[in-house]
Amino acid sequence: MSPQRRPDHGRSASAEVPSLVDLHNHLVPAVDDGARTVEEAIATLREFAALGVRRVATTPHLAASRAAGPRVRGVAESFAELRSAAAESVPEIELSLGFEVRLDEPDVELSDPELGLGERHLLVEFSMLMMPAYPVATLETAIRQGWIPVLAHPERYAGVAERYPMVATWREAGALMCVNSGSLQGLYGREAEWVARRMLADGAVDLIASDNHARPGRSETVRAAWDWLIEGGFEPAARLLLRDNPEAVLEGRDPQPVPPIHLADGWSERLRRLVGRSW
Repeated sequence: MSPQRRPDHGRSASAEVPSLVDLHNHLVPAVDDGARTVEEAIATLREFAALGVRRVATTPHLAASRAAGPRVRGVAESFAELRSAAAESVPEIELSLGFEVRLDEPDVELSDPELGLGERHLLVEFSMLMMPAYPVATLETAIRQGWIPVLAHPERYAGVAERYPMVATWREAGALMCVNSGSLQGLYGREAEWVARRMLADGAVDLIASDNHARPGRSETVRAAWDWLIEGGFEPAARLLLRDNPEAVLEGRDPQPVPPIHLADGWSERLRRLVGRSW
């Protein structure tokens, strides 16, 4: 399977699409750099529904340093408005609220259960898409407070290709890896694409989500990742990454290990040689 191929939603898949789950997106209106209005969010949810998505956890940005302030309450009010509109317009989608918590300071208060994707898991990111000086210590800010961190878009942090062994270190510390669907199609550049694909080849991806921001003309979806995996013959992994494991996280269960995905035509080994060199 060539890494240059792109999914085509118009082409029928060889496997029936299950009820897909998306646990990272920015559809709560007017609270961050995602959807600006309820109408924009509903339009995106309708697209999701048409592509087989049946469960969506919305995850607005939240700085950890503000997690104990009034922002959480304000976002919850905006989410309630969206959920009411969605119940009427896209009743087939089950909608919930979590946060993408930016670990911007150590020793912050993250005890509010409303922050999580479920009872046990917290979606986190490093600041400004930059690798912190001590990434494991940064993740431990959440771990010490009883959360299992779900690291958003690990493939996109500046310098991760050169420090690729850090991915294994983050997982050993207890974090789950949630790759962006669009990274597999090169939407975030060559480095993110190849790191994401190497992570799959190494069995180092636990979840795939959209990180959709309801931007006109650019609509990342988990269905794109499903189609890409099915085209390559990786249906069991697709079901784990896009349905079973996201459901487990939202329901407070441990996700299942995802076996390595061996890309065709020698690409797995080529990626291992490419990722880690100077970019």
